[in-house]
Amino acid sequence: MRADAIRRHGLIVSLVLVVLLTFASCQSQPSARILFIGNSYTFVNGGLDKQLEGLAPSTETERIASGGYTLEKHWTDGNALRKIREGKWDYVVLQEQSQAPVLNQGKFYEFARMFDVEIRRSGARTILLMTWERPDSRNLGVTTDGLAAAFTAIGKELGAKVAPAGLAFARSLHSKPELTLYTPDGHPTVEGTYLAACVLYRTIFELSPVGNPYSQKNFSAETEKYLQQIAADSSGF
Repeated sequence: MRADAIRRHGLIVSLVLVVLLTFASCQSQPSARILFIGNSYTFVNGGLDKQLEGLAPSTETERIASGGYTLEKHWTDGNALRKIREGKWDYVVLQEQSQAPVLNQGKFYEFARMFDVEIRRSGARTILLMTWERPDSRNLGVTTDGLAAAFTAIGKELGAKVAPAGLAFARSLHSKPELTLYTPDGHPTVEGTYLAACVLYRTIFELSPVGNPYSQKNFSAETEKYLQQIAADSSGF
């Protein structure tokens, strides 16, 4: 009987440990409700929102994203505003049309300010997604430096976090130019979308994506680890 009692006690202890470890694991996962507002840069390759959910499984996301849209167009058609005003978000990620922050900076700033007012009023926080230099726009001055300057300025003014995906792309292309992150018109490849999602993970949760268990099926584990490290190295935390 004593041996049976010892075995039962051991089983109970094991079950308790499993429950505690599972609870701790769930507690350690970052969670938030996040709305994405953008265009095709946001929704291609299944969407930045879905990649972020993969990295942070306890996170809930939605997106309002239409091809070619600027923040001004989103403001005018009203769908993004209605979704913001539902008031259930912790963060709202704003992705401006990729050339506008440099070529039409006044409009970018104007509508970033207007959206930020509505986002704060709803109880959420604004995240500005810095996009990357487009191969077809360098001669127009839409460069990494130009984009970084524009986003840094408005982020500082609004007191909003900037997710520096553009800086991460530049770092990766300098370190490993053979790894393609975007098409000629700037749309991200699956690797580019994953990198941008890792940057958002780092920016929003202030946690390193390095070692995140979310596994990619579209490229190698080596590339996955490399992009995680690039995202960690490109963020200011």
